[in-house]
Amino acid sequence: MIKTYPKSIAIACLSLFAFNSYALAQSDPIRVGVLAFTHTDSVTQRWLPTVARIEKDLNRPFELVALTPSELDSSVAEGKLDFLITNALTGVSYKKDFGTTSLLTLVPQGNNEPTRSVGSALITRVDEQVNSFTDLKSLTAVSTDKQAFGGFQIMAGEMAHNQLNPFKDFKSLEFVGFPQQKLLQLVISGKADMAILPTCVLEQALSSGYIPANSLKVVLTKPTTSFHCQTSSELYPYYSFSKLGKTDHRLATEVIKSLLNIKPSDQAAVIGRYEAWSATVNDSHVFTLLKQLQQWPFVTNWTSIFRSAMPWAIVISILLFFGYVHHLRVKRMVVIRTRDLQQEITQHTQTQKALLEQTKQFYKAQRVLLTGEMASGIAHELNQPLAGIRYLTQGCIYRLSDEQTELKEAMNKAIQQVDRAQSTIKRFRHFCQQPSVMTECNLNLVLEETLSLMAPEFLRMHLTPKLVSEPVDLIADPSLLQQVFVNIIRNALDAMADAEQPYLAISLIKHPHKVTIAFEDHGTGLSETALERLFFPFETSKENGLGLGMIICKRIIEEHDGEIYAVNNLDEHQQVTGLTISISLPIKES
Repeated sequence: MIKTYPKSIAIACLSLFAFNSYALAQSDPIRVGVLAFTHTDSVTQRWLPTVARIEKDLNRPFELVALTPSELDSSVAEGKLDFLITNALTGVSYKKDFGTTSLLTLVPQGNNEPTRSVGSALITRVDEQVNSFTDLKSLTAVSTDKQAFGGFQIMAGEMAHNQLNPFKDFKSLEFVGFPQQKLLQLVISGKADMAILPTCVLEQALSSGYIPANSLKVVLTKPTTSFHCQTSSELYPYYSFSKLGKTDHRLATEVIKSLLNIKPSDQAAVIGRYEAWSATVNDSHVFTLLKQLQQWPFVTNWTSIFRSAMPWAIVISILLFFGYVHHLRVKRMVVIRTRDLQQEITQHTQTQKALLEQTKQFYKAQRVLLTGEMASGIAHELNQPLAGIRYLTQGCIYRLSDEQTELKEAMNKAIQQVDRAQSTIKRFRHFCQQPSVMTECNLNLVLEETLSLMAPEFLRMHLTPKLVSEPVDLIADPSLLQQVFVNIIRNALDAMADAEQPYLAISLIKHPHKVTIAFEDHGTGLSETALERLFFPFETSKENGLGLGMIICKRIIEEHDGEIYAVNNLDEHQQVTGLTISISLPIKES
């Protein structure tokens, strides 16, 4: 059975929950952000009594935060603030993106019209003649900040209304920062022709004696009735007090009541330099100014861009025309050159096929030779221990007595197995050997084909071999000689892998009865021990080498009744600068 309770108990529970939530919310300080162009300390001192008055009236903690324009933008975007004290333009611009609501407008001292409280004044020396906005183009101007509402932004909108661009139409424009009075001294000293400042700055400087009388004036003034300062622009509302979209409306109502109760004689108004706070005023003309600033210079003004880009468009059109003519000329040349290239490609393809076939034959011969040399090396290494086993076994047989017939018989069988293994190794060695095919060949052609075969390696190392040769014909096996040349060149390239300037010189010199081929490189060279054992099998300095390359080269050269030897290249200080391998071959006639 479900038990029900009176409705009054439920209402009491909800009221208690709401009270606790409200009490918890009241413990957090209410953050009021104020826009600060100058030092934040002076801005804080001006507005702190006003925030303290609100805190006292509402009996809740408030926190005043003075922020630069960029800091204010970030804090509003991140929702860190509850209320704002800003100029009218900034407050209106936040309405679109962050849902701010203008609550009150500040009434400045000595002015009873909050809608006409701030403007921009163009201040020059008294001898400067400025009768229209067109005269501004010959002047150098200074202002405090691009985002200063009472100075530069209002005048930027005014100049945009008169088809002028302050960033381009002034002779020069410089933003020198605060305080505002120092801009007046720049104009008096002649460092600038004009200062763009908020209205009343000149009048305050004159009344305080900061500048001498009759030294500066406001130009392009507009008539005003109740405003006591000269202005060069339309007048706009003064500071506004706004709430963020997330701020509770009941709290905003209490804050409004507190601000409206401030009198001109109160400390908050005296230190804050205002008469009072009034209900929010009509800010439609602020929207008009914002629209002007959004049209220019803050967003693209296509008309201005079109006018400024017209000369460039004409130049680009001329360049494009000549470019098109050049394109047609190049296209015709490409057609002619393509036809020639196709013929060259056809010839190159045929040459490449022949070279590829030759390369296949070369690597086939290389594998066969490598297999034969490995077989010779293995046979050489195995024959010695097998011969030792045979001699030791025979020695054992000699030391056995005649009665040990079974042991003698086993020893003789072991000798038979050793002989059988040696015979098998011998047959394997003869099987892997390839007989040379001696024919009449041109040694220059063999060397040139070898260089063509190694061309990709030369290109990789940015190396152009230096070749000096004489025409030589002899009887030899061209495939085997090419095997020797490739192996020597590849070893030279490996030795120059880390060289900054690799160098390879090949000379082919003909003598009366022989020919000498020398390969000189600028590699690391060899130690004395490595040089002595260069032509020994299974001797290598490479990490993955077999140590058979140079012994193969030596066997091939000896098969041609020639000689091969190597010496280190030495400089004047007897330092090794590379290696030279020389081959001497007899010239045999067919």
